[in-house]
Amino acid sequence: MPPPNCSEPSAVVETAVATLLECGLGLLGNAVALWTFFSRLRVWKPYAVYLFNLVLADLLLTLCLPFLAALFLQHRACSPGHAPGRVLLFLWALGRSVGVAFLTAVALDRYLRVVHPRLRVNLLSLRAARGISVLVWLLMVGLSHQNLLGPTATAECAGSESRGGGPGGLTWQEVLSFSQFVLPFGLILFCNAGILRTLRRRLRDADKQPKLQRARALLATVVVLFALCFLPSFLAQVLLAAFRGADSCEVWTALVHASQVASSLTGLQSVLNPVVYCFSSPAFRHSYRKVFLTLRGRGPEAQEPGCELRDSDS
Repeated sequence: MPPPNCSEPSAVVETAVATLLECGLGLLGNAVALWTFFSRLRVWKPYAVYLFNLVLADLLLTLCLPFLAALFLQHRACSPGHAPGRVLLFLWALGRSVGVAFLTAVALDRYLRVVHPRLRVNLLSLRAARGISVLVWLLMVGLSHQNLLGPTATAECAGSESRGGGPGGLTWQEVLSFSQFVLPFGLILFCNAGILRTLRRRLRDADKQPKLQRARALLATVVVLFALCFLPSFLAQVLLAAFRGADSCEVWTALVHASQVASSLTGLQSVLNPVVYCFSSPAFRHSYRKVFLTLRGRGPEAQEPGCELRDSDS
């Protein structure tokens, strides 16, 4: 049985976590993206539906961040009897899981349209895409509902986890957490590699090289964003599972604190995803440029006509 203070909170770690959560605020970038969907897009396709749901997930994550940071500093987010803390952790986990799901859906949709353009699945209707989006939200609600039951199953409250079970005894929540990183990341890598190979064959002419460079930038951005936000948390959870049976209280405490900091990095996806939107369509680039120029006091640019959201790889 570990000493009672083996996972004692660290003021330095809590301050770092709260700072990272607050720095993850991407309200402006995602609000501009949402405005672009409603004001500039005239033609919607399944790709746009998935991207729109990604924006909604980012907004949900963004709205939770300041409240979660405040509760974390007050030692209340992980309190078993603190219902607002459990609700915030549930919404945080939901926004994060849904964001990963739709980032993967965007990569898969792009892969099918570029590498296998003749498949019938590419003729998916808007109604079907919306139905798939609803199912994704419902599935993630079901997978994240354990965060409402208490802190013991959450990575954000890793300090409250039991050390029993030995290094080989993975909980259901840990297995789920691992699969939510390994499967999407593996699928994104596979899809992007296939897209890049196909585009290299199709875009060999000199006049098509700028389009190839934009596609490469988009693919690299998605992979780097995913790795930056989720790889540290995944590695920290692997180490926690591996060292659960360790007798050293110092090692366990260090791993718990590392897991808390790494988990907070996942909130950065809400502020970094607008980079993906910029590469996805000129409509987003124009909107962000317009806001940037307005903030600099140079006034808005001339309004461009509404357009269809087109994948930069197509």
